[in-house]
Amino acid sequence: MLKRHAAFFSLLHSIADIVIIAVAWLGVYYVRFYLGFFSSPKGMPGFENHLLLTIPVVCICYLGCLWTGLYKPKRVQTMFVRLLDVLKAGILGGLMVLAFFYYLQNPPYSRKLLILFAITLFCGLVLSHLFTTAVIRHFRKKGYNLRYYAVIGAGKNGQQLVNDIEQMGWLGLKCSCFVDNNPDYIGRTLVGIPVYGPIDRLTELIKTKGIDEVYLALSGNEAHKAYPFLETLQYAGVTIRIIPDWGHLVATSDATVVTIGSQVLFSASDSPLDGGNIVAKEAFDRMVSLILLIMLAVPMFIIAVLIKLTSKGPVFYKQTRVGMDQKEFEIMKFRTMTIEADKENQSQWTRPGDPRRTRIGAWLRKTSLDEIPQLINVTKGQMSLVGPRPEQPEFVKQFSEEYKKYMLRHKIKAGMTGWAQIHGFRGDTSLKKRLQYDLYYIRNWSFWMDLWILLRTPWEIIKGKNAY
Repeated sequence: MLKRHAAFFSLLHSIADIVIIAVAWLGVYYVRFYLGFFSSPKGMPGFENHLLLTIPVVCICYLGCLWTGLYKPKRVQTMFVRLLDVLKAGILGGLMVLAFFYYLQNPPYSRKLLILFAITLFCGLVLSHLFTTAVIRHFRKKGYNLRYYAVIGAGKNGQQLVNDIEQMGWLGLKCSCFVDNNPDYIGRTLVGIPVYGPIDRLTELIKTKGIDEVYLALSGNEAHKAYPFLETLQYAGVTIRIIPDWGHLVATSDATVVTIGSQVLFSASDSPLDGGNIVAKEAFDRMVSLILLIMLAVPMFIIAVLIKLTSKGPVFYKQTRVGMDQKEFEIMKFRTMTIEADKENQSQWTRPGDPRRTRIGAWLRKTSLDEIPQLINVTKGQMSLVGPRPEQPEFVKQFSEEYKKYMLRHKIKAGMTGWAQIHGFRGDTSLKKRLQYDLYYIRNWSFWMDLWILLRTPWEIIKGKNAY
């Protein structure tokens, strides 16, 4: 039944794409020659010939979609990855059509129509797959096209896995049972799922419950006891998925798979910023910070004058902070404290109504304007616009002793604002909460997440929560 469902939905995708390709091909003829956007110095080719070319064009583009694996069942694939596959299919299909017309003896069209078709084809395929995927996910939420799985291991990891999958109803995955050797679990119902055992009953349960996939959520010796049964199921065509046993390690990014010879290695602590990601973030940071420095040059000059007129000492305040890879750098701020306070209390957070602040310093801290000079740190590559806030070396040493995961914050560049800050955790607030938010940001980093944090930051500044 499951294979029939998969075949049906693949057919649905295929029919939708064939229709989209044909409509795109016929539509560009009208746009090219009837809307008046483009000139036609060689005249307008007959529509009959264009209509006849629909069949080879559709076949070529559909072949490109097949070659890119666009119709293979990918239930757990994210929408972003699916759109990347659509992009590949659109580019390949467009190039194949261009090649087809290039080798014709008398090509009837200019490159304008063919490029217009390639763009229209991609947009059409995106709409097609967004629509069909939305329909499929809707029916899965309603209980159709389900895929049933069993979890070996009814402990904490197994229960968490089931809870995570249940929150993603669009996957269409439903847990039939837990399977475990532990007599304390057998016969019970955990998170609404019955527990059977021992594990050697697994083959029997697969047949009686119609299970399609098996997830191994055990580790150590218990996991090794299950491998002989998993091997038998794998040969029988059952999908096997294994939760890696990281021990006490913490995954700071998506696990990276590295193949060395015949060995498959997993990395759980690579920086999420590598390759093109780090280049894009670095370029964005430096470009935006430079633009902001130019735009804020006049306000910065006014603030500098106010600082000099209201208190003795330099305009800027520099302090050693710990950044990416635990490298120290000097962070820049507008000076908000008296000179004496800065000398006496270099490793102390400010408090509400802190008497060490200057007259203009209290206002600068409340509005976070004292942070503006950090744009210079960003342009120099020492900081990012978004990331975990950098701390002083003394605090880093103290916090790393209290929380083992604290040093993971230094896998990426420190930022002027961050995920913790837009949720109100700044200054002298819960260190544990800030660490949780920082690690969440590191694990789930994306360019769009950075943009969202930057958009949210002005509102948090206006609220002025914990800014003193």
